[in-house]
Amino acid sequence: MTSPDGKRKSLSTPEPEEPTTQPQSNYVTPRGKKQKPSVIQGKGQPPSSADIRTPSIQRSGTSRAYSSRLSTTEHILTERHAEAHDHYERRLDKDDDSILSLTEPLDRKLKGIAEEIIEKAALFMESYLRTVSVNSGESADGMSDAIKPRPDSPMQLSNTPTDPSISTQRAGNTSDNSVLLKEKLDEANKWISWKSSSKEKNMYGPIGAFIKYVALVVKEKLTSLADPSSGNGRGCRLVLPSTKSDYNPPDADDTMRIDMGLVGANINSPVEANNGRVLYYKVIAVLEAKRKGDDDGFRDAFEQLDIYTRQMYQQQHNLRFAWGITVSGTQVRVCHFGPNRAKSFPLMDISKSEGRRAFIKVLVHWSLCEESQLGRDPTMEYLRDLKCWQIACPDEAGSMGEGADVKYYYFTTVSCQADRLFGRHTRCFLATDIRPTAVISDNNPLRPKFVIKDSWAFSKRNASEDTRDEVRSLEKVKACLLAKAAEQDIIIPKIEVGGRVSFLRNGGWVEDNTDTLYGRGKLVTDKADTVHGPDELAEDNADDANKPGEVRSNDDLYFRTHRRIVMEPIGEPLRSTTSVAEFVTVVCDVMRCHNAFVNDCGILHRDISPNNILVFRGADGIARGMLIDLDCAIDIDQEKREKREGREKRKEMTGTLPYMSINNLSGSLVEHTSLDDWESMLCVICWFATLGTISGKRRGDGELARCPIGKWRQGSTDEMIAAKQSTFDSCNSFQNLIVRHFKLEGVAGSTGDKSDKIGGTVGKPDENELLKRLAISIHKCLFQNRRLSPDCHGTFEKPKHVELEHGDLSFEELESDEFDGLSNESLPMVNPFKERAEKCETISKQLLEIVYKYWGKAMALQKGALEAKSNATISTVPQ
Repeated sequence: MTSPDGKRKSLSTPEPEEPTTQPQSNYVTPRGKKQKPSVIQGKGQPPSSADIRTPSIQRSGTSRAYSSRLSTTEHILTERHAEAHDHYERRLDKDDDSILSLTEPLDRKLKGIAEEIIEKAALFMESYLRTVSVNSGESADGMSDAIKPRPDSPMQLSNTPTDPSISTQRAGNTSDNSVLLKEKLDEANKWISWKSSSKEKNMYGPIGAFIKYVALVVKEKLTSLADPSSGNGRGCRLVLPSTKSDYNPPDADDTMRIDMGLVGANINSPVEANNGRVLYYKVIAVLEAKRKGDDDGFRDAFEQLDIYTRQMYQQQHNLRFAWGITVSGTQVRVCHFGPNRAKSFPLMDISKSEGRRAFIKVLVHWSLCEESQLGRDPTMEYLRDLKCWQIACPDEAGSMGEGADVKYYYFTTVSCQADRLFGRHTRCFLATDIRPTAVISDNNPLRPKFVIKDSWAFSKRNASEDTRDEVRSLEKVKACLLAKAAEQDIIIPKIEVGGRVSFLRNGGWVEDNTDTLYGRGKLVTDKADTVHGPDELAEDNADDANKPGEVRSNDDLYFRTHRRIVMEPIGEPLRSTTSVAEFVTVVCDVMRCHNAFVNDCGILHRDISPNNILVFRGADGIARGMLIDLDCAIDIDQEKREKREGREKRKEMTGTLPYMSINNLSGSLVEHTSLDDWESMLCVICWFATLGTISGKRRGDGELARCPIGKWRQGSTDEMIAAKQSTFDSCNSFQNLIVRHFKLEGVAGSTGDKSDKIGGTVGKPDENELLKRLAISIHKCLFQNRRLSPDCHGTFEKPKHVELEHGDLSFEELESDEFDGLSNESLPMVNPFKERAEKCETISKQLLEIVYKYWGKAMALQKGALEAKSNATISTVPQ
C-alpha cells in the first residue's frame, strides 16, 4: 500500500500522541448511536504515548448512555452473564491446537530471535526455580529436566545453578538484570507453587511478576540488537501487566472489575512503569484469574473474560479479533475471539516446566508479532502530525489488492461501535476524502462528507458469486432508484465505493476474512479454489479423501469477509426526532423506501431496526427517514430461482432484538417475506412510542422495565416469543398491553401510567392520536385483517376455519353425529404466519396504503409546526 504522496507506508499501528478531542458531532450513521463522549484519561492524566497502541479518538459516545435508556445496569449485566454462559456452552472450542501458531512472528529473522528469547527465558527460569527448590529442601516436581538445554539451544546459561545470569552484549548490566530477574521469579514462584486455599487477590502480584520477567528478557535481547530494524522498531513491544489489578476501566459501560489488563509498551519503557488502570481501548488482552484450578474455575473465568472482551471490541475501533487469558489456579488458557467463535489454546499448567515454557512462548510471540496478529487493523493508521486517523478504502468496486487502487479517507469520530462479541462488528466512521493540511483541533475541526461502514459480513469465498454482498445491493439500489427517488419522494443511501478489505503481509496482498484470522489466508492473486490447513467447521468428504490439503466444509455457511463501504448522506439517529409528527414521518418514509427496495429493486431488507433508520433534515427543516444497512438483504429473484432449482437452504434468523418478527425469532420454516419486515417496523414503532419518541423526554429505566413490552428483550428466546405472541394476538391484547403504555407528548404519563410525568408543551392531541392510530392500523392489517380468512388471524396455531352451509338445518340435525367429525380436535391445525405469507402481496399493498395516509398527515403537521414557529419568530422582531 502506498500513501497519498506515493511513498510506501507501513500499515502497522504507530505509537501516537494522545489525540485531540473533537467537538461532539450531531451526525450519526448506519447503526449509529449518538451518546456522550467517553471519559478516556481518568483524572486528567493522559497515558504515556510509549504504550498507546489504539489511541482514543472522539466518538459520538459510549454505549453507556444508550444502554441506560433501555434497562438498568443490573439488568444489562444479567443479560451479558447469560449470554456469556451461552457462549461458553455453544461458542467455545476448547484445547484447539490449530491456533497455536497464529502469533508466531512472520518475519524469519524475528522468528529466530523469538526462539532465542524463549529458550533463554525458559532455561533461566527453570535453573533458578530448581535452585530455590534445592535450597529450600522442597520437591522439584516438574523441574527435573528444566536445566537441560536443548541440543539446538542458541544460548547457554551459567553452569552454576546458585548464581544464574543472562549473557548480554551490553556491558555492565548483567548484575542488574540478574537481580531484577531473581526478584520477579521469587514473586512468580508464589503462583507456580499456588495452593487453591489462598485468596484470589494474592494471585495478581505473582502473575504480573511472571509476565514482567518475560518482558525483561525480551527487552534485554531487543535493545542489544545491532540492527534496530530487526526488532527495535515498529512492530515489537513489551507485553506488560497493568499496575492496578481488580479495577473497573474508566471507559467501561458497566461496573465489572477486570483482574488485569495487558498492554504493549515501547521496548525502551521501564518494565516497572506505573501504567495505572489500563483502559479497554489500550489493552492487548484482559487476564481473568480464579483461585481454583478446575473446570468450574475455567468456566467462571471464561464467562467474565467474554464480557470484558466485548468491551474491547466496543472501545477499539480497529480491532479485528481479540485475545484473552484465563487463569484458574496454575492452569492457563489463552483464548482467541473471532467473529463467529471463541477458541482456547491447550491447557498450560505453569506448575510444570512444559506449561511455563508454553506460556513464555505466548508472551514472547505477542512481543514480536505484527500488530495484525494481535487483532489490529493494518489498514488504519493514526497520523500524529495531524491528530486524525487515516483509513484505506478500495477506490473501485471489488477488493483492495494487487493492481487495485486504494483511496485514503480521514476521520476523528466513530459514530457506531461494535457492541457484540460475535457477529458483524459493524463500525461507522464520519470521514472526508480530503487530507487535512493542519492539525485537527477545536478551532480546526475535521468536516465529514461521507459515512464509512466497516463490518464482517457473511459472504461467499468467491466474490463474483456473492449475491448477498451489500455493495452489490447498494449498487442495485443506486441504479434502480436514483432517478426515481425524487419522483417517489424518498431518500436512499448512495454508495460511493466499497469492497473487500485486503492488506500487505510478507510482500503479498491478503484478503481479510475468517480464513486469514485463523492462519488460512491466501494471497489475493492466488486463484486456487481449495482451502489449506485446519478448518474450524471442517467435515470429512469421502469423495475427496485422496486430495491432500483440500478441505470441503460447511464453513462456507459461516465464512465472513471484512468489508468497507463509503456512502452518503450523513444522517441522525431515529431517537433524534423532536416531535411525534417527525417520528411518524420518518418511520413512514422508511417503509415507503422499503417498498421501493422490494418492488423496484427486488431486494428484501430483513433487518428493520432503529440502528438502520436515519433522520435526514433538508434545507426546509422537515425531518425525513432513510433506510440503510443491507448486510442482511437478499435478492428476491435470486432466492426464488434457487428455490425452484431445489437448492437446500438453511433457515436464517436475521434482525435485531427486540424488533425481530415472531416468525423470524422462532426459527420457523415459513418463508421470510416483507411482512416480517413490516412486523419489525411495528415493533420499532411500539418500542419508541413506549420509550418516548421525543429526544430528551424519554422514560427512565424503571418505567420501561415495568411495561409489558420490556419482556420483548428479557429471558430466553421462547419467553420473548411468548411475550410477543400474547401482545400481538388480538386487538384487545395489543391495545391493553402495548398502546395504553405509550408515552405521549404533552401528556402526564401514558394513558395508563400517571407516574411518568414529563415537562414540555401541554397537549398534542392530533399527533398523539396519529401515533396510536398508525400502530393500531398496522397491527390490525397484519394480525386481524378482516379482508382475509380467520385462518390468517392471530399469532397462535389453531384449528382450520371451516365454513358450513347449514342454514336450512334444524337444531336436532346440527346436533346429530353427522357433524361430530367437524370438532376442533379433528380439524387440521393452521399456522397464521404461513397463511399470511401466501397473501403477502395483498397485505403489503394494504399496509402501504396505511403508511401513505399517515405520512401525509404527519408531513402536514410538521409543516404547520414550522410555519407557526416562523410566524412566532417574525412577531418578536421589533418593527
